[in-house]
This record gives sequence, structure tokens and C-alpha cells, in this order.
Amino acid sequence: MPHSERGRLIGALLVLVAAACFGLMPIFSAPAWRDGLRPADLLSLRFAIAAAILWLIVFTRRQPLPRGHSLFLLIGMGTLGYAGLAMCYFTALTVAPAVVVALLLYLYPAFVTALAWLLHGERADRRRLIALGCALGGCALTIGYASGAQPLGIALGVASGLIYALYTLAGRRLPAGTPAFSQAAVVCSSGCLAISLLTLPTGPHLPQSAQAWAGVVALAVVSTVLGVSCFLAGLRRLGPTRTATLSTFEPVVTALAGAAFLGQPLGPGTLAGGALILLAGFLVVGR
Repeated sequence: MPHSERGRLIGALLVLVAAACFGLMPIFSAPAWRDGLRPADLLSLRFAIAAAILWLIVFTRRQPLPRGHSLFLLIGMGTLGYAGLAMCYFTALTVAPAVVVALLLYLYPAFVTALAWLLHGERADRRRLIALGCALGGCALTIGYASGAQPLGIALGVASGLIYALYTLAGRRLPAGTPAFSQAAVVCSSGCLAISLLTLPTGPHLPQSAQAWAGVVALAVVSTVLGVSCFLAGLRRLGPTRTATLSTFEPVVTALAGAAFLGQPLGPGTLAGGALILLAGFLVVGR
């Protein structure tokens, strides 16, 4: 197998692993909600544990650290991007079914198209305009058939997609050369600091049950250390186009896991809306 072809295969596997890790977040967070944790409590623990593991890996392997513009960009991506995305996403999970939140998050390819046009003057061709229509139609179907979803959950799901788009556009400006673990360590540390500030007025709340602690640790190790590192490593091998295409596997994992472990049914409206949103993602990033 040629070297470049082998690299693309490894990159594809890394991105699919990352998508599966991210898709399991609602499953891992469910015990924390039953334990009475708030989103800020859960996320501050998630990022603190993940950051500690990532820095241990970075220093053990003596990997180079981001510097200059890259460092400031990663700090911004962590504090404003990843922390904001996580807060919107996990707060939405408390008031809306996991599959609805995951599908609304994947409006982000359409947001990328719109923002690229507004911020960088990139023209939207017919393919991308059709994608925008599919995304909006899928959003309408998902919202219309979202039993048990409060308006706040829908709004936060859409907001998470918008922040994800901004995060993705910022990430494209990162230069090559810095290891994925080093980048992920800065992002998680910055996100931890930003979210921890939200817990200061009332103080942090810790899980009270072993099951909730297990969910928090799984969220940190599987959905953060493994997920973020695999995503960044796969992105380096595939580029943003193929990476975004394969990342649409995430809501599929969430939908199947939600039905299997959380008892959240997949109605026809949710399935149709999800199919349109995923189609929009493929149209936007496809060649």
C-alpha cells in the first residue's frame, strides 16, 4: 500500500474513533445528571482530569509546546470555543433528548459555509446553497418532532453548532508541527479554567456515587483525551474536508447509543431531519 494511501487510511480510522468517542458523551454524562451535577461542575471535572492526563503525556514524551501565535489561538479556542461549545451542548442535554442535541450540533457545516462567506468573502455555489436548505429543513423537522425537548434545549443545540463552526474555522489557522497531545493539553487547560470560573459563586459540586464518578472519568479519558487527540491527529492526515465528512458519524453513534442505553426512541421526524442535516454536511464538505 502506498505511503500516502496508508496515511489516509490511518487518518480515517482516527477520525472515526474520535467521532465515536464524542458520540458517547451523552451516555457518559447521564449518571452525573442523576447525581444532581450541574453542567459547569461536570465539565470542570472533565477538563481538569483530561488536562492532567494530557500534560503527563506531553512531559513524559518531551513533546514541544505551542508558542507565539499558535499558543494564543489555542487558548482562545479552549476558553471561548471548546468551553462555550461544551457548556451549550451539555446544558442542552439536560432539557432535550440526546439525539436531538447531537443532530442540531451538526448544523455546523452549514454555519461554516455562511461564516466563510460573511467573514472571508467565499462565494457559496449551488451545491452549498442546497446544503444550507437541507440543514435548515432538517433542523425544522428535528425541532418539529422533538418530543420532550424544551425551547432552551433547541436553542442551545443550535448555538453549539454555531460555536463549533467558529472553532473549526479558527482551528484551520493552526500551523503544522505541534503534536496533537500538546495542542489538546492547552485547549483542555484553557477550557477548564474558563468553566471553573462559573462554579465560583456557589462552589464546585462533586459526584456522590461511584457510577457518576465513573461517567466523569470516562468522559475525560474517552471523550476528551482520546477523542480530541484522535481528531487532531486525523485532521493532520486528512485535512478539514475529509475530516468533517467522517465526523458526521458522531450523531449516528449518539442516536444509536441513546436508543440503546437511554431509552430515547428514534421517531420518523428525527430520522428524516437527521438524514437531511447529515446530507447537508456531506454536500458542504464534499468535493
